[in-house]
Amino acid sequence: MPKMTRSSNEVNAVREQILLRAFEILIKNGFENLSMAKIGSKMKMTAANLYNYYANKDELLIAIHKKAYAMLYNTIRSAVSKADTPLKRYKNMIYAFVEFGTNNVNLYDVMFNRPVRQHSDYIGTPQEALSSDEFRSSLKVLFLAVKITREYRETRPNLKKVETKLLTIQIISAIHGIISLHNSGMLSQIADDLDITFKKVIDNAIRLATR
Repeated sequence: MPKMTRSSNEVNAVREQILLRAFEILIKNGFENLSMAKIGSKMKMTAANLYNYYANKDELLIAIHKKAYAMLYNTIRSAVSKADTPLKRYKNMIYAFVEFGTNNVNLYDVMFNRPVRQHSDYIGTPQEALSSDEFRSSLKVLFLAVKITREYRETRPNLKKVETKLLTIQIISAIHGIISLHNSGMLSQIADDLDITFKKVIDNAIRLATR
């Protein structure tokens, strides 16, 4: 008896389950241990069958990035919603980013440190539409950060005029640097006091928006 064709809802449900299993492996074991065979084992499917839902590992990685950036966006939005002043919202944004990065080491590594193909690399390929969705998801995080930074600076009219997007990128770069040093274990090797050094760098990053 031939197999019945799955509906689009059924296909999407399986794709989501595959993505969740991939997340579990990635978060627990790191990118090096993420393979279609291991995902298939968790799904009780053959690796070949997985390719009916994700054409290749690149396509799955794009979906992972999209979901990860959505998680980061929602984490920041939730933290910001708990603050009642522009300054507190700005600080909560920074703290939420730091907490996300240090609590999700393997996921953060894939999002920000792994040399993966960028959106421009997928233009003209079958993955272009998927990559565009992922790229928009990542930009939402940046645009939210720019908005929060701008709203805080607007309460400080005496501050010098700057390009807010460029300033926000500078702030994110400082935070990303210390998160990456922390997650790699390098910071504990070079800092006299890990916690104090980490806090001071974050505090300095926060003050970048006050200049």
